[in-house]
Amino acid sequence: MIALGWRSSCRGARTSASSVEPLRALPKALGVFLIFDILCVPASVMEKNIEKARGDFFPLLEVPGFPSGKPVKKALIVGERPADLTVYLAAFAVSLGFRVLVADGANSFDPYVVSKFARKEGFPPDELLKKVSVARAFTCHQLATLIRKRLEPFIPSGVPSLVVFLGPCTVFFDEDVPGEEAALLFRRTMAKVEEMSRKGVFFLMSQSFSGLNKRRSFLLKELVRFSDAVLKLKTSADALQVILDKPPLALQRPWEVFEEFKKLT
Repeated sequence: MIALGWRSSCRGARTSASSVEPLRALPKALGVFLIFDILCVPASVMEKNIEKARGDFFPLLEVPGFPSGKPVKKALIVGERPADLTVYLAAFAVSLGFRVLVADGANSFDPYVVSKFARKEGFPPDELLKKVSVARAFTCHQLATLIRKRLEPFIPSGVPSLVVFLGPCTVFFDEDVPGEEAALLFRRTMAKVEEMSRKGVFFLMSQSFSGLNKRRSFLLKELVRFSDAVLKLKTSADALQVILDKPPLALQRPWEVFEEFKKLT
């Protein structure tokens, strides 16, 4: 992995100065790091998935009972610890030939989830991790800059692309930033997400209820309204469950991808 910033996504890993040389164009003061590599998926697989996902990413997830005819370009997973499922789906997308870029605003990207998926599917974990591009931001200003100015140039044309956006609201809950300023930055950030989605980029987002700032809960409500589809994770006494919250719909049968995820966690 090539990293720019404080640390790499592999826990405890460090990078040398020479390893960040190719990305000098990004200011270090931004406080983010990026990891980039090239997907090595057979062209036939990529072409098949481009055609299958044309205008809609959800068919690839095969969520049972999801109504057809409504393109989903911005999907949101909320609830208790939704980041792990979101990262698992990112690894799933990589295996299908998608160019995956992770914008982490909650410091919740866990490379071990990708590694577990890789082992289950018979891939070398390091090879799959190299195909995931990660950027972390630690303040709302960094996150707004990352999404609005830094992300789009790294999205290649002609390749199905998925942006995994972890914690879109989290850094905007920070009380050190005045509420009006945070709300304005959040709305400008999501406006850029909307702009990119109209150009064909898919967004898979996750927002945890943990640490929710009740005074700024309107940001979460805006995020839900902004999303084309919302999946909610719920923990019962003996199991992790998922429900389709937008549109409200009971899953007609077990969601195979989710069942496989639960086996790994």
